[in-house]
Amino acid sequence: MKRTFIAFVLALTASAAFAQTDTERQSLQDVRSYLANSDFVYPYVDTPPFFPGGNDKWSRYVNSSALVLNAGLEAAKQGLKTGFYVVTVRFAINADGSVGESRTIGKEVGYGLEQAALQLVKNSGKWTPANIEGRDTKSWLQMAIRFHVFE
Repeated sequence: MKRTFIAFVLALTASAAFAQTDTERQSLQDVRSYLANSDFVYPYVDTPPFFPGGNDKWSRYVNSSALVLNAGLEAAKQGLKTGFYVVTVRFAINADGSVGESRTIGKEVGYGLEQAALQLVKNSGKWTPANIEGRDTKSWLQMAIRFHVFE
């Protein structure tokens, strides 16, 4: 009798534990599905957005850009000391891969470097968008752009 009672209690406990896990799993899927279908910009996604070709191609794009070179030369003409300056840009990659709203964050350098960094990001073309639950979605991305100022 005791064995039957213990087996019965264990069976009830085990089924309740599995039911709780299924409920939590379903709730998580519902939330993730809602996020994937909404128009909001999400900082946390399954797969973050990335530049076509990866970080190497992004670095080549930035380093070969006339915007970066010209902004550094122009800043030197305006009186900015020779050196390296970093401007951080926070921007959205839309679900279609286009660049959305963007702004600079952190300490301002001035001398037109922030505007050049924003223009560089806007001109970067289509990105591979972020992904939530297998669906492309809008997401934030943050990149540091390094300017070499010299005469």
